[in-house]
Amino acid sequence: MSKVKRSKLEIYCSLLRAIDSYGGSGRITHLSYASNTPLDRTRKYLQFLAGRGLLRADEREDGTDYTMTPRGYEFLRAYVVVGAIIGAEAGD
Repeated sequence: MSKVKRSKLEIYCSLLRAIDSYGGSGRITHLSYASNTPLDRTRKYLQFLAGRGLLRADEREDGTDYTMTPRGYEFLRAYVVVGAIIGAEAGD
């Protein structure tokens, strides 16, 4: 059984969903496990999302908390809507 490779967009949305499931804020290890992404890549993806304004990285003494911004929630909602439209059309 071979695994289907996820696109970066799918991984980004998986991370945003994970943050949302943790109440809008999460630590990198929790997000890595929740999104099924290796820790080193998770760090890179979170930095990318933070650089685009979808997340805010809050440095703390014991690590970094990643918090979803309003723009992140907007992106996640748009992704869900587009996915529903594409899924509905694929079933035609």
